[in-house]
Amino acid sequence: METALAKLTVAEMEADPIKWERFELYKGEPVEMTYTKPNHARILSQLSHLMIKWIKSGGFGDVYSGEGGIKFADDVRYCYDLAWWDTRLPEEEIPTRSLPLMVEIVSDGNDINKLLTKVEDYLAFGAREVWLVYPARKSIQAYYPDNTARTFHIEDTITPGDWMKGFSLVLKEVF
Repeated sequence: METALAKLTVAEMEADPIKWERFELYKGEPVEMTYTKPNHARILSQLSHLMIKWIKSGGFGDVYSGEGGIKFADDVRYCYDLAWWDTRLPEEEIPTRSLPLMVEIVSDGNDINKLLTKVEDYLAFGAREVWLVYPARKSIQAYYPDNTARTFHIEDTITPGDWMKGFSLVLKEVF
């Protein structure tokens, strides 16, 4: 379960990284992240594997996974499950804008309103596509900058636009 505390800034969190390691910051509200269950970790591994396989077989870009950090403002800092970018990120810097593809895997303890806030922020800060992965439903909800969304089910294939040319995700391979 998520635990809400008093208002905070990213700078205050960064000053005490051990204390705030498992927290995200939503408009100054620190929210403790829940620990993931094996299915979450398995799906994250499979998504990473499929993207890396595509890159190694002629695709392009880099995959980032495992609670990578991103900060958009003095009072907004998130950890994403997985992201893809066509270029390598600087090793020692936390991004301040979204990567083109941002992915969150929905776990039992997640607050859906917080996840939708992340989706909105990811899109506002430059994401071309955001996926919410629903393991229990074996589906992915894709969100786009034009304020549309589409649900993909187990029999479907997701094919992002030309910005990720050549990549497609067969949902059967994920779940």
